[in-house]
Amino acid sequence: MPRSATPQTLSREITLAGHGLHGNRPCTVRLVPVATASGLVFVHTPTGTEIPAKAALAGDLVLSTTLVKDGVRLQTIEHLLSALSGLEVEHLRIEVDGEELPILDGSASPWVEAILQAGIRTLDGRRRFMKITRPIEVKNGDRWIRALPYDGFRLRYVIDFPIPALGRQSRELTLTPEKYRRELGAARTFCLAQEVELMRSRGLALGGSLDNAVVFGADGPLNDSLRYEDEAVRHKMLDLVGDLALLGAPLLGLVEAHAAGHALHVALTQAILAAPDSWEWTEFPAPAKIRRFFPALVAQPA
Repeated sequence: MPRSATPQTLSREITLAGHGLHGNRPCTVRLVPVATASGLVFVHTPTGTEIPAKAALAGDLVLSTTLVKDGVRLQTIEHLLSALSGLEVEHLRIEVDGEELPILDGSASPWVEAILQAGIRTLDGRRRFMKITRPIEVKNGDRWIRALPYDGFRLRYVIDFPIPALGRQSRELTLTPEKYRRELGAARTFCLAQEVELMRSRGLALGGSLDNAVVFGADGPLNDSLRYEDEAVRHKMLDLVGDLALLGAPLLGLVEAHAAGHALHVALTQAILAAPDSWEWTEFPAPAKIRRFFPALVAQPA
């Protein structure tokens, strides 16, 4: 089961800067704690536009997740949202001075470490969960994703690529903040070497390199090493955690995905929100109070 029964924000501000994966433009992100449970809200500082992290505002989903409001775009938000959701920090003001969040090392690890260094603070109130009560599924050909009832938050993901270097990978785990840090947070984004030139001809991956992505050739990764033997499927799960944050509340359920991606991840969040008979609000039960059966011992004078 999830660890925190109360809403959480950061103990202090965080600032990270870098270049975007696709546009290769500089961007600085400032994470600002909030005083009340108000969700995750991006602020595009050049225009002052506030963009809540909600599925209804999802726009371009080609190779990243983008939020769009009033003509302002914020691209590649999934790694930050994944780190925040994985560590159960769901209430924050996120100030961004560019249009694409920095890719950093291609994983959520730099965000995770910064969050942990800043510290996490609880807010007043009880944490509310969206608990799946009946199956709900989205398909696109042989690709699909679905949410099923489950008492906790569990992910099951399968990828299947037509090159031996990747092939079929699968992983399943019940997510907790500790497992997120250990098993998903450091997994880097990846692509096939044969796709690089095509992506760049379309104005994508202009800031990509072996320093922030795993590139798979016919014989294996071009990088010196992998962080996990199945790093690719773990990164897909990392992305899924970030995209599910667009529900606007933590999920209780089992999410299964087969050859999915950002578009299907977000389509599932939109389908869940559009089918209120498939879920219900619930609160994580408060820890039981310790019952004392014996009076406290009092030292007697010698």
